[in-house]
Amino acid sequence: MKEKNKRSKWLHVRLTLQEYEKIQVAFEQTVQDNLSDYTRKLLLKKPVIGRYKDTGMQELLAELASLRRDLHGIATNYNQLVKKINSTTGNELKIHLSEGNILQRVIEDSLKSVTLFINQSAAKWLQS
Repeated sequence: MKEKNKRSKWLHVRLTLQEYEKIQVAFEQTVQDNLSDYTRKLLLKKPVIGRYKDTGMQELLAELASLRRDLHGIATNYNQLVKKINSTTGNELKIHLSEGNILQRVIEDSLKSVTLFINQSAAKWLQS
């Protein structure tokens, strides 16, 4: 199924600086993620969706992406720590448990910042 949609052919197009800048400006006014997708849609005469500036939503999505990365890192550390705890005994176990306490504080701090962000976003949303 994936092989059917694999793009293996190249189309090289030479542009003047002005032509390229004009395409770049038009591209930035769309919701397309990359210039290749945008130009492909133009060439194939497919619809291109314009972008409207909702800066509040853009800020929200950027913050949520950042929080997601942070939480993913914490979850990875947590899984590694649990694996260490389950495979060790004695003095090493005490060390890993103290690491667990530190990680717990990090998790609690992260959850507080997520809660604060959600509350602030909800307050902004309710005001509009």
